[in-house]
Amino acid sequence: MDNFAKKNGAMMKLVHSFWLLIFLVVAGGGSETTAQDLTADEVDLQVRPRLEWREGYRRLLQPLEQGSLFSQQRTRIAWRHGEGKWEVKLGFQDVRVFGDPAGTGEQHGRVSASESWGAWKPNDKTRLTFGRQKIAFDNERIVGAVDWSQSGRFLDGIRWDQTSGLGKSTAALTWDAPNGITRLMFHHVYEASNQRLSLLYFDQHNSRDAAQTLMTYGFTWEAGTTQGVSSLLEGYGQSAVATAENAEEMVFMGVAELRYASAELGKVKLGVDWLQGSDGGDGSGLDFFKPFLGTNHRHYGWMDHFYVGGPANGLTNLHLQWKRDFHILERIATWDVRYHRFYQSDRRTLLANEWDAVLQVQPSKDVKWFVGWSWMKATEDMYAFQNRMEGAGPWQNWAWVQVNFSPKIKL
Repeated sequence: MDNFAKKNGAMMKLVHSFWLLIFLVVAGGGSETTAQDLTADEVDLQVRPRLEWREGYRRLLQPLEQGSLFSQQRTRIAWRHGEGKWEVKLGFQDVRVFGDPAGTGEQHGRVSASESWGAWKPNDKTRLTFGRQKIAFDNERIVGAVDWSQSGRFLDGIRWDQTSGLGKSTAALTWDAPNGITRLMFHHVYEASNQRLSLLYFDQHNSRDAAQTLMTYGFTWEAGTTQGVSSLLEGYGQSAVATAENAEEMVFMGVAELRYASAELGKVKLGVDWLQGSDGGDGSGLDFFKPFLGTNHRHYGWMDHFYVGGPANGLTNLHLQWKRDFHILERIATWDVRYHRFYQSDRRTLLANEWDAVLQVQPSKDVKWFVGWSWMKATEDMYAFQNRMEGAGPWQNWAWVQVNFSPKIKL
């Protein structure tokens, strides 16, 4: 009975906090709405087949272990309808491996709701959205939609967006009932000439494990010049629910990037990510900084060895990226090359070097195709870090080919 009261009290606290944030948003102003106003019905279609070769996916290969080749397809259809101050979106998706039988059997042919929400817009600056929706803030380092994956990420809940002269704000309350998780988010963005500042408060309550109830808060600041030079600084802290074991505990994440863009060179980015960790952490409580809803594949290497299903206990990531547009046979194309040098968070132990490269070609407005290749050289310390046996060789590879058909139809 006491546990039920504690869980119910924590839930009510989150709900009350959410409505308090909505009051502050409405009174003080500001966030960008997630969808444009509709003057007619619109249907979004997507067919995205993908062929992948994986070696040591999320974990290093073991001796005598072989890589795997498989094909997947994501199929989506979404209908949006707007009428006056109201809007609705119904979206469904099916993700399957090529060769799985179609039909209505228990294991095959299931289609699930990806996006399914209704929105009320009392004016052109206010929007309230109910239902399953896509939520992403800033560069998706803390809260992201993970759309690189075939399934993506959608959250059930309530979201309030408000825009005013003070900026753009969002308050959201979401539920993940199977995992006993409730999330309360507040995001505010202020933009000025060549500058952008955003603030994020993210409270993730875990009713099944109090040690995993953490608050994350911080900022993202971007500044640029007319000469094509820009910079980014991010700082976030994470604190635990006050218990006898972890009272006063806090961990941090810091990011610094320097960027340059020109018509001849393209875009170049040099940066460092630091996520605090501990040498003897057991994965509970505040052993290391946790980007719970981050699109980590975007930031910590496409091989997904860090913070995407694999072991994670803090990280230092030195990275370099070069991205350039050009033409192939009169088609618009983009080349994206990245280098990562991964250390443990203490910056003394080298874990791996990783190179990522992808070529994107857009033969028409609604069609894009991609060819990508990632390869990583792991050290002995990384094998020890993942508790894996050496013998398969230090090099791991991941290659993929993808075609994306995504037309929009106005009705």
